[in-house]
Amino acid sequence: MRKNYNKQQVVNRESDSEQVRKQQLEATRRQVEEALSQANEVEDTESIQQLEDLLSTFEQAQQANCPAILIDQCALELPANSVIGVTEPPLIISVLNDPFFLDCCITPVQVSASTPCGDVEGVTVNEVKAVGYLNYYFNLEFDTFFDDGESNCTAINRLPFSCTGTTCANEVLCYASVKDSDPCPDFCNFGVQSFAVLLDVILTDNKAVLNYAVIHLLPGCDREND
Repeated sequence: MRKNYNKQQVVNRESDSEQVRKQQLEATRRQVEEALSQANEVEDTESIQQLEDLLSTFEQAQQANCPAILIDQCALELPANSVIGVTEPPLIISVLNDPFFLDCCITPVQVSASTPCGDVEGVTVNEVKAVGYLNYYFNLEFDTFFDDGESNCTAINRLPFSCTGTTCANEVLCYASVKDSDPCPDFCNFGVQSFAVLLDVILTDNKAVLNYAVIHLLPGCDREND
């Protein structure tokens, strides 16, 4: 992980892109809630616990001043007539990620600060961002009829189907004092947690498309640096 220091900028956090960002996070939160509702309907105890934990963590991050969350989407396309159980895939899956290509970017910016005597303009702090990209991978296992015709085409063979992708990052993690020499969190060593949550299943003839929201929870700056 590299640390980049940029020239001072003036920041305006009430931008249109931030409103879009808030809407995206709210939509994703509702998707997690919908998956939790489905898990409750089928009494999937393991998924219920995982989704409740994810929803709690997600809501805490969403309420933070700088939600350190990346959102992506991954679709698995399967030959439905040769795969058993495509209409009931897992509601939540742990996702493996490779955060090596995430960098920490530190930029001095001017912001307004609230004081007992009113707002003060032009206060300089360091904006700490995660930039770069995050590669990810997850797989699902299904019973299939990919058996080379064994037992009159009835033999069952359990196989994995994988989904991989790359999520771009340009996310503010925090604003830190200019006196803090190293405000960057550790993206490695399990610093980034990633999950895939089922959005929907689309069936058309011999094709099944499983759409998953991929959620990456980035570490914040509120840790003691080693």
